[in-house]
Amino acid sequence: MERRKFLLASLLAVPFTALAKLNFLTIKDLGVKPGKGFIVSAGESRFFGKKTSSKGTYGRCMISGVDTDNKLYLSAGADLSNNETGGPALHIHHKDDEIFYVVSGEFLIQIDKDISLIKEGDTVFIPRGTAHTFANPIVDNPGELLTIHQPISAELEKFYDVFCHHGYMDEEQMGKLFSKDDLKLLFANNAFVGPPIDVESALKKLKP
Repeated sequence: MERRKFLLASLLAVPFTALAKLNFLTIKDLGVKPGKGFIVSAGESRFFGKKTSSKGTYGRCMISGVDTDNKLYLSAGADLSNNETGGPALHIHHKDDEIFYVVSGEFLIQIDKDISLIKEGDTVFIPRGTAHTFANPIVDNPGELLTIHQPISAELEKFYDVFCHHGYMDEEQMGKLFSKDDLKLLFANNAFVGPPIDVESALKKLKP
């Protein structure tokens, strides 16, 4: 007890000027580039930090890799996102962790071979290197799904930007919309490894 009192008294005796000289970690030390805050309105998108309208698109970016030194990316749906059922092919991000958060409604999610129905309030974490995909289960789904990447590569954000304006693309369409160099960079860290979720079959198994 006496030792504890002594240590406490010693600490209180340290001048505040001395504490001020200690090297506490700053934002700069953590490698985060401080920038000006911003607001992205409901009808806006900001791929690569440039604000545009998200009207008539398949998705929108709210926080770009440009805003976070490629450490974080946040996107959500837009006008055309959930008009039709289905989703992208099973795929892997080799360098990006991905997180899905269901703001409202229901969506299908696949992690490796397991398919689940995720609902409002659910969060899904996909570690980098894990095969995964998602799908809209109903026509004109009013639900909202947030997608987060940490980190995000410039080539993957470019893919999302093109997707949001053109929708799901096959290899032939991608060959017309991307240069060979862009595709080489994209597929160096991202790979399609299987088909999209069969929505009808999945719902039969998940909903009695």
